[in-house]
Amino acid sequence: MKPNKPSLLLYFTACILVVIFKLLEYDSYVLYTKSVIVPLIFIYYFITNNYRITWIKAVIFLFCFIGDVFNLLNFDISPLGALLSFLFVYLLLLKLAYDDFRCLKFNERDRFPILISFFFIVTISTSILNLKFEKMVYDFSLYVIYGIILSILIFVSVTNYIKKPNNTFMNLVIMCGCAMVSDAFFIINKFYLSLYVFSLIQVSVQVFSYFFMVTYFIENDRYHLKNKK
Repeated sequence: MKPNKPSLLLYFTACILVVIFKLLEYDSYVLYTKSVIVPLIFIYYFITNNYRITWIKAVIFLFCFIGDVFNLLNFDISPLGALLSFLFVYLLLLKLAYDDFRCLKFNERDRFPILISFFFIVTISTSILNLKFEKMVYDFSLYVIYGIILSILIFVSVTNYIKKPNNTFMNLVIMCGCAMVSDAFFIINKFYLSLYVFSLIQVSVQVFSYFFMVTYFIENDRYHLKNKK
């Protein structure tokens, strides 16, 4: 067995257990199991990438972990802490996606699918943000900024994939799609309509999204390493 396989198997095991414990409403078990997911997927990435990591990706892992911890706590500041943590994560991911975007050359044929994706993303984002969040206790402008940054990240990721449909950008698009679904259900459940199924969907989608993020990192690292040679 390769050195990176045990951490990947443990990661998927932890993800499945989180979903099962959430279904059974064992919240304390969800708390303990979910807390190891980011460290496990980080170990998998670190070993797979030959024990190399850039500072941007290290900080992304760190704030993913911090955001998860805030989500699991019941303090009054927990939603705000999670919001700011993942906002920082999305800003760093946007930088990585934009670096790839600058290297691509677009032509006339790319305009139509890019415009379609733009209107689709804007429609979904505005529909969510236009809901009446009567339970919201923090400044709504923070969530607007959060939604705008995530929407830009998704748009840049989709645009990259439209121009260069490969495994690297496909994983980034899937990760961003998971982030949108997870965050949408989190906000709706927290501040609009509290339903257990929304919380289940949010947690289930989020824990598996880290795999696509790390796969994007690995494929992107390999691509840039190959171009340096």
